[in-house]
Amino acid sequence: MQFQPIQILGRTITPSKVNQIIQQASAASWGTHLKEWKFKDVRYSSYFYSKGDLIPTQLWHLLKRIHVDKDWPEGTTLEQFDEEIRQTITNPESIIFVYGYYRTSPPRLQWGFYDIETGIAVVYDEEANLIVTVFKPVEGMQFFQLYQVNPIQIPTKLFF
Repeated sequence: MQFQPIQILGRTITPSKVNQIIQQASAASWGTHLKEWKFKDVRYSSYFYSKGDLIPTQLWHLLKRIHVDKDWPEGTTLEQFDEEIRQTITNPESIIFVYGYYRTSPPRLQWGFYDIETGIAVVYDEEANLIVTVFKPVEGMQFFQLYQVNPIQIPTKLFF
């Protein structure tokens, strides 16, 4: 089976583009901006975070996944969180989606990686070269098909 180039949001997705995205996404970082903590008070490492505190994006997502969504166990470190992200992106069994992000107009091209075994979803923004979010959607991989614009599933096994 050979992967034929596809068109989405005015872009051509080729096999070399998919390989490039896998490499970029697995090495990508989080944004450097701060996000306001809007949830209950939490402790992480030796710090205490309260509602209204500004927190680095990566830590904000980890704290939300531990204390609000309960998707990761308490004690998960940023390093462990990042390793799970890399494993999800580079796992040959993960499913890759390319789609338009529904909250921007026009839709912004994003890539989703979903690990069926762990239930972890990683969203990567190619234009910004950033990890946008990591979570365990209750809808599973259907999250990408239900909520995004023109999602296309990439035949992952062709790239590993």
